[in-house]
Amino acid sequence: MHNSTTYLPVSHPGAWRPSQFTADTSWLHIFTDQQVVEMRNAVADWRARGLTFDAIHSVEEQLPSLVPLMQTAKDELATRGFLLLRGLPVREFSDQESATLYWAIGKLLGRGTTQNAAAEFLCSVTDRGVKFGYSRGTNEQNARGYQSRADLNFHCDPTDVVALLCLRKALSGGMSAIVSSETIYNIIAEEAPQHLPILTRGFPYDRKNENFSTEEPITTRIPVFKRQGDRMSCRYARSYINGAAEKLAEPLTAEEVAALDYFDTVARRSDVVLHMAFEPGDIQLVNNFTTLHGRTSYEDHPNPEQRRFLYRLWLMLDGQPWDGESDALRYAFARFGNLGITLDEWRVRQGPCENAR
Repeated sequence: MHNSTTYLPVSHPGAWRPSQFTADTSWLHIFTDQQVVEMRNAVADWRARGLTFDAIHSVEEQLPSLVPLMQTAKDELATRGFLLLRGLPVREFSDQESATLYWAIGKLLGRGTTQNAAAEFLCSVTDRGVKFGYSRGTNEQNARGYQSRADLNFHCDPTDVVALLCLRKALSGGMSAIVSSETIYNIIAEEAPQHLPILTRGFPYDRKNENFSTEEPITTRIPVFKRQGDRMSCRYARSYINGAAEKLAEPLTAEEVAALDYFDTVARRSDVVLHMAFEPGDIQLVNNFTTLHGRTSYEDHPNPEQRRFLYRLWLMLDGQPWDGESDALRYAFARFGNLGITLDEWRVRQGPCENAR
């Protein structure tokens, strides 16, 4: 029998509902004319010197007016858990130049890390023809959702902050949506607390064959929810949980499936989901410990040059609240194989950074 006193609600600012933002657009920051001028000048300088993203230095000197903005972004990520930056002039630049500028802005916030076995620092989120889903077949193929145009359940990425830069929209669909994982916790604590012992115990995660041969292919248990002072931190990615159970040949119990299904059902309630329609030049930033993100399926343009294309950036941040997270939540699902490595760490591994992506 559960002890209800263990599962008290949280009142952290990250426990929001979308109705709070009907008239509150404090989460939306539009780049100023001065900031755009600095971006243009910086890109022109990097272009003239033939610099790629991994050779960018002195970002604070080239983008000085973005420094206070990114401090504001860090504060908002630590509290509300998300924001949107609008107006990066991507139509004036090549995709690669936009990616370099995006990386530079990310450097003002934290340290970018690798995101897959190919050690990509700037990951292309676009349809590569991958069939992604939550069935045994797709789990066995080690499919990752960002390579498909499928509907994506609410989940977190395995890093402190995930950023998405939109270069081109889909023909239809592909709507981004976010939800507060702290709100999900509060709802479950009120309506169905019998699921919380299972969710706080957590689940092993599949590493989708991206681990080194010397590393375990499945993680230890990672809690879905873990209280951190006045916050409730979360790690959740259903396809990785399902994949681990299948590869371990240890099927989820009926109680575990019920807990996961309840989590997913709450996450999709209309009164907890905040929808965002990306425009080219938008950068969405999300704290992965308090905010989950998802996406509707989409139809793409027949012309390959017009197809939906986003760049994803994984960032590790210094200071609180990120340094206060437990190792299990912060690293078990994030640092293995070629994943979760900073640029400086990659250089130590590889020598000169010709292979940085």
